[in-house]
Amino acid sequence: MLLQELSRRSGVSTASIKFYRREGLLPPGERITATRSDYGPHHLDRLQLIQVMRELAHASVASVRVLCAALDDPERPLVAALEIAQALALGLDVDLLEPGIPEDEDPRVRDLLAELGWPDASSAPRLALGAMLREMEAQQIPLPPAALLRYARPMGRIAAEDLRDIRAGGGEDAPPPSADAIVLRAVVGSISYSRLLVVLRALGHASHSIIDADLSRTPDGSAPPRDA
Repeated sequence: MLLQELSRRSGVSTASIKFYRREGLLPPGERITATRSDYGPHHLDRLQLIQVMRELAHASVASVRVLCAALDDPERPLVAALEIAQALALGLDVDLLEPGIPEDEDPRVRDLLAELGWPDASSAPRLALGAMLREMEAQQIPLPPAALLRYARPMGRIAAEDLRDIRAGGGEDAPPPSADAIVLRAVVGSISYSRLLVVLRALGHASHSIIDADLSRTPDGSAPPRDA
């Protein structure tokens, strides 16, 4: 497809597409003439990923360039791009991502990984969890290991199912998704489902509060005396 069709199908203006090409985010198309290039489905996937990272994850152009460089490097595994995308979705600075585990990491992080049987490996989410635990401790928000595990166990099951769905793509008969599409689905799922979990937790609190209030009422429907 030519540039105009790529713009129409992606919903991205031709000016933005040219900008992404200049910034190294979008690979060049196959040159047809001196002024015309042919673009393929992988360009559509890349544009969708760029738009999500910019608009949903609020990532800078420089940060998205780091992600795209990882995707375009045949020597780097897909997990490297996924880690960068996760870091951006979590609001972490990708320039500060370094291999290894911080020496001052909260011990609850390693204990949690051991309890769940997860690899004791460095990752962006691990850094984010350590930072969150430090912040909660500074704000005097209690989170004993048992409570942390209570949240982590169901999330681990959800994450495993998410990965199966992402890798499956459109179904058994559909072609395998591109690396860009896999990263895109991971980021969208991470951001959207995080919000969904917050809403569902709030709905559960509200619903149980209503149930508890109904159960505490007397047979005639009135609230019990305060000293009852």
